[in-house]
Amino acid sequence: MEPAVSVFSVSVLSRVWLNEETFELICTRPRGFQFQAGQYVSLVHQGEAREYTILSPPDAVELRFLIKQVVGGKLSSQLANIDPGSVLGMSKAKGYLTFRPTKRPVFFVATGVGIAPFVAMAASGVRGFTLIHGARIESGLFYRQELTASALRYIPCLSGINVTGTELPDLYRGYVTEYLKTSLPPGLYDFYLCGSVAMIRDMTHLLDEHHPGVRIFSEAFS
Repeated sequence: MEPAVSVFSVSVLSRVWLNEETFELICTRPRGFQFQAGQYVSLVHQGEAREYTILSPPDAVELRFLIKQVVGGKLSSQLANIDPGSVLGMSKAKGYLTFRPTKRPVFFVATGVGIAPFVAMAASGVRGFTLIHGARIESGLFYRQELTASALRYIPCLSGINVTGTELPDLYRGYVTEYLKTSLPPGLYDFYLCGSVAMIRDMTHLLDEHHPGVRIFSEAFS
């Protein structure tokens, strides 16, 4: 990971909790800050730095971030309790998980807060993708309604043991990798992967083994 360099300053506007451990942080957009949908920045506060993907589309007047409060996480715990008006340092936009127009069918695969780049892409006008969205329980399917409206097909995959009462269109009970093992016909596709290192590793091996010719673009978080 490259050292975090604060090039910009942003002010915290508000914080919205999406479930018991994940929240959206809304900040001002500094003059001169440019980015592409799917890119991330380093946020810096009191000597702690962490990388977060921008939820907002490139023409937004505010910057939104999807953040999971990690037990023992020094920055996420600060941001979970930070007061509106507090100032954060922010790096330039980084990352290469940006949409590439293609004639191939496009699949987005996300787990947890890895949904963030795809929210930004959808908000910037990307349409017609298939989204496979993995979470433990239904409350982890962040932005489901917005993404369903933009997607050709939205497939929620719930891996938690207490999901027997959940009824969602196209619901798959299991992991995203298990879904693709039996549900993806032969063909040439573009896959965008964002989530845990383990998910991206397993998904990449699966696609390489069973679907040669697939193009894979990925970004993992620890």
